[in-house]
Amino acid sequence: MATTSALNGAGVALGIIAVAGFAFALAGAIAMFFSSYLSRRSELRSLQIDVDRESMEIDTEPDEEQGEMRELLKKDGYDDAEVKVIMQRLVEDKDLFLKEMLRRELRVNIEDVGSDPFVWPLFAGLAFLLLAVLTVLPYAFGVPRADALLVSVALSLSALFCLGSRAFVPRNFNLRGGIESALIGAVAGGLLYLVGLAVSSI
Repeated sequence: MATTSALNGAGVALGIIAVAGFAFALAGAIAMFFSSYLSRRSELRSLQIDVDRESMEIDTEPDEEQGEMRELLKKDGYDDAEVKVIMQRLVEDKDLFLKEMLRRELRVNIEDVGSDPFVWPLFAGLAFLLLAVLTVLPYAFGVPRADALLVSVALSLSALFCLGSRAFVPRNFNLRGGIESALIGAVAGGLLYLVGLAVSSI
C-alpha cells in the first residue's frame, strides 16, 4: 500500500503503478521467504543445541535432572504421591523424560526440532505476495485514480487488520493488535502519498 500510495500521489500512470506494484510484491515475497527461512533455520539449530545439551545432562547428571523435574511437577500442582508415580514412568523412558524436561523447563516442544524449515517461510512469502497483490489489483483494471486509491487502501487496511488481530485463529483473536497494524499501515501510506504529492509538484 505504501508504494502504490506514493506513486499515486506522484501522479504516475495507473499502468506503471500496477507494474511497479506487482514487481514490488514479487520482490518482497522473495525477500520475505529467504529472511524467514534463515530465521527459522537458526531457530531450529538453537533448538537442537538445547535438545542435545539437555540429553547430555540427563545422562551425566541424572540425580540433578530428576530433582529439577520433581520441582517442576510440584510447581504445576502435583502432590508428592503423583510426582512419585510420574517420576517412575519418566525414569524408565529417557525419551519421554527428555521431552517433558524440554517442555516444562525450556518451553520447547521436541517435535519442532524435526519440522521442515521451508514450510513457514513458504507460507510467509505467499501470504506477503497475496496481500501485496491485493493492493495493486485496483490499478490493473483501469478504474479512476481516486477509486483505485480508495479500494487499494481499503483492501490493504483490511488485510493488515486481519493479520495483526490473527482473525484467522479465533482463539487468539487480538482486536488491539489488528487496530495497531491497520493504523501503522494507514500512517505509512498517508505519509508516502504526501511524499508523492510533494515530488510531483517539484
